Amino acid sequence: MNNESKKATEVQPPSPSSVLYFIYQKDGDGALSYEVENGSWATYWYGYSFDLGGKHYFTGFATQTPDKYGKSEEEDYAAPDAKVTITQATFFTTSPEAEKPWTFDGNQYSVGEFGGYEKGNVIDETRKSQSYQTPDGKLLLAVPTWYLATGVQVNTFDLLLFNPHELKVDDKRWDYLGNIVIGTDNGAACDETPGAKQACAKSTGTLSFEPQEGSNLPLLKVQRSGTETVSAGKVRTLGSGDTYEYRYDSDKKQYQ
Repeated sequence: MNNESKKATEVQPPSPSSVLYFIYQKDGDGALSYEVENGSWATYWYGYSFDLGGKHYFTGFATQTPDKYGKSEEEDYAAPDAKVTITQATFFTTSPEAEKPWTFDGNQYSVGEFGGYEKGNVIDETRKSQSYQTPDGKLLLAVPTWYLATGVQVNTFDLLLFNPHELKVDDKRWDYLGNIVIGTDNGAACDETPGAKQACAKSTGTLSFEPQEGSNLPLLKVQRSGTETVSAGKVRTLGSGDTYEYRYDSDKKQYQ
């Protein structure tokens, strides 16, 4: 890393409240979650700094709930399939020692939709994000997240693709490419008693990117470890042959 790159990476990124302002042009007075319009709430979700194509970038992501249009509290309930919209503001720095080192690159009101019950997937602070630079100069970002499903914690990565190039019709600066599972943990609902119907099982996985000939987007491979439930009261230990593979579906524009 040269001195200039090192200086750029040491620059303090824009604050979450600033990110929300640049997305929505509405001052939340420092709040990280506030109503933006029509009963819809915006909440800061995740921030990521990265280098690509000779530039140092920072993107702050937020989630936005659906519009309510004056629904009463009795009518306003979050359904399991009620997703949130991912939004973003991106910045870059070319003069890290300047008084205002960050230049606003642009915002986006719809990167994609995910989550449930009008909430986004939760950032997993115990894991790090991972990234992959594609042959055509884009950046695939895997954000570590989790969500609950019938009492089981499902550990995942949410996938986002950054396009630094001049955008053509229908192109997005950031695009949401789906959610992939790497492991599960039923610890909140299991029974450690021998022979119990709900035996305890916990698995995790290591994500790797494998370049694919003829495609800019890689194969995603998850090497799994730990244990998983095979039937009522029975678990098995995962081994070297237990892997998940996810490929990009160009028709659905998602990893499957």
